[in-house]
Amino acid sequence: MNNLIYFKKDPILIELSSSIDKDSTKKMLAFKFFNGDQKLLENYLKENSYEPLKNSYDKDLIEPKSQLEFSF
Repeated sequence: MNNLIYFKKDPILIELSSSIDKDSTKKMLAFKFFNGDQKLLENYLKENSYEPLKNSYDKDLIEPKSQLEFSF
């Protein structure tokens, strides 16, 4: 993987930063690009100085309500 050069558009960083569920995305990216080795992915992210954004998606989720059913 070290011999690949991307100019301004790294597909790993773009896909990870655009995802909501970071943990499952990291597992998928490790499988896709690093043969399932998550330590290699973490080293790659450290080398490219990736800093995850602190999203508050967990707090903003709305509890689903039951659906109303009409009997005709």
